[in-house]
Amino acid sequence: MQVFKVFFKVMGKKKTTMCIYILIYLVISVTISYSMKEHGQEEFSKVSVKIAVENLDQGELGAGLVSYLGQHHQLQELPETRLALQDAMYYQEIDYVLAIPKDFTEKFQTGQQEGILEGTMVPGSRAASFMEQEIQQYLNIVSMYQAAGMEQERALELAAEDMEKEVNVDFLEKSDGQELAGGYYFFQYIPYVFLVLMILVFGSVMKTFQDKDLSARNKCSARSFWEQNVQIILGSVLFTFGVYLLFMGMACLIDFSYLFSLKGLLSAINALVFSICAISVAWFCVQFVHSSAELNVMSNIFSLSFSFLGGVFVSLELMGDSVRQIAKFIPSYWYVIANQEIQQVENLAQAGRVYQSFGLVVAFALAFFSAGLLVKRMKLRTI
Repeated sequence: MQVFKVFFKVMGKKKTTMCIYILIYLVISVTISYSMKEHGQEEFSKVSVKIAVENLDQGELGAGLVSYLGQHHQLQELPETRLALQDAMYYQEIDYVLAIPKDFTEKFQTGQQEGILEGTMVPGSRAASFMEQEIQQYLNIVSMYQAAGMEQERALELAAEDMEKEVNVDFLEKSDGQELAGGYYFFQYIPYVFLVLMILVFGSVMKTFQDKDLSARNKCSARSFWEQNVQIILGSVLFTFGVYLLFMGMACLIDFSYLFSLKGLLSAINALVFSICAISVAWFCVQFVHSSAELNVMSNIFSLSFSFLGGVFVSLELMGDSVRQIAKFIPSYWYVIANQEIQQVENLAQAGRVYQSFGLVVAFALAFFSAGLLVKRMKLRTI
């Protein structure tokens, strides 16, 4: 079992890399799992904007508008100079600046509403972008009451009361009303870390065995070619299964009840199937590299492209139709599809589409393994 021992000896040199990626993944997955599970948005509250007002109007309308804004937002002192104002907005000490002209009340009473107020907001501030709509809504209510024959002072009071009224907001739940478990988010990001670990660690081992000097010594040894390859395959299987068991152990820590449910069982099978595909992708990649630097580049290319295009990092619902058509030729896409379909499964009879995704990932594994064999055979012919 000399080859088998060398396999894990070379792998041991990558233990630091493995620990770093596993630790990073564990921290991120735990954070996302618990934040999505426990800190989902359950209530709606109005956003308070930091606003500075320059009121030159001498009428009741300008004062009423300033009073309303002070009740619902944070009124800030207006800086004396333009440069100081720019600094305050740059450092987000002020989100919105409203300028009320001196003839604002007079123009409003004559029916002129558009273009008489000047507002400046911090670029990219979503809260501040709604300020103009809120101000316009307030003025429209005042105008409506005045058109009904009310005095301006009374119209301002009623408009403020109307803007105070609360509205019940109900949030729609995802997955047809089913709350996604913390285990779902843990399994969602497994393709990335599996691909990175398999390509970097397994790829390093295979690159070592493909070294010309070591390969020449192996050919001169008493062990047959098939015996050496059986030991390499055995080491690959144990490594893959070891990584898989490690992540299943972490899944137990994150959401024990989920893992030991039907959905958790299917998610575990989904991860196992993808781990086989990941080792096949690593086998394919190693045929094209000649150094550790090239192996690092290859791991980044495959892991990141498969994760982004496959829907691991970016939700499939946010992708265009053309991108999704391309993603269907990536194994991580079918892993994500299976992970989503699993959340809808209540019994094994409903898991037909999940089994289909499993089969497609296995097909990708065979394709990458066969392509790797083909490339290796072509390289041997050129030697």
